[in-house]
Amino acid sequence: MEPEFMAEEEIQSLFLKSERIPEEEFDELYDIVIAYLKTKGSFSDSGLEDADFSGSRWIDPMSTLTLVSNVPITLPLAEGLRDELQKLPRPHAVVFDGIDGTSCVTSDGRFIREK
Repeated sequence: MEPEFMAEEEIQSLFLKSERIPEEEFDELYDIVIAYLKTKGSFSDSGLEDADFSGSRWIDPMSTLTLVSNVPITLPLAEGLRDELQKLPRPHAVVFDGIDGTSCVTSDGRFIREK
């Protein structure tokens, strides 16, 4: 898994192409991603406390999940997240709005970083 580099707008366009999914499937996506991230740092789903990662379950259920990262998204973190995403039945992605720019990890093995 080698990082690809794209402009932030190109990464955001991936989210625009994501599709609406059933809430049960979104809950499974959210739960598997958050469980993995909690092994790598702290997580806040309220946005009220300082945490390494934050997000909300109470958004439109899409196949791409957007989260905030207050730590760099490293290659080992991306590889582990890809492995977790591959446990789900259909393609999914996670976009991080992070301190090191925008990045995206997909279940098909892409690790895209902002150039």
